[in-house]
Amino acid sequence: MVQARRGLRDEFLDDHRHLTQALARLREAVRNGDPGEAGRLADEVDRLAGPHMTFEEKLFYPALRTRLGTRFVDQLYHEHRHGLAAIRELESEPDAAVGSAAERARILEQVEAMLEHAVTCGSLLSRLDDLDPEEEDAMLRELLALREHPVRWTDRPAP
Repeated sequence: MVQARRGLRDEFLDDHRHLTQALARLREAVRNGDPGEAGRLADEVDRLAGPHMTFEEKLFYPALRTRLGTRFVDQLYHEHRHGLAAIRELESEPDAAVGSAAERARILEQVEAMLEHAVTCGSLLSRLDDLDPEEEDAMLRELLALREHPVRWTDRPAP
């Protein structure tokens, strides 16, 4: 049986599926006040998100700006910054981040916002339906190249 070539949509949605699942597990670890699991899952999200966030910020969001407007796309970058801050905090100081009820509620809000972002952003690819096949292939090649030499989300400069 010949397997069909996976396109940009498949790869993009696959990234979002993995990130959404990891963020949902991270949310539960924070809710449960489990700093060890929260730190471990923050590390997982950090590794999974790096190539994808680079793709979004470098190619996807600029392409969306002309279709959805500056204000909307600026909000997407803003959500990335807040999610990145939560991941950094959970990796560096998981005990402090989930130790008290107040800190746990604050970090939980950030994780839930990033989870909602991942779910919503995954549906935005349909806004690029007008890409010609060459543009779409170029974006796919870039996403795949970023995965070949992955950079952690926290090792990238904030958008």
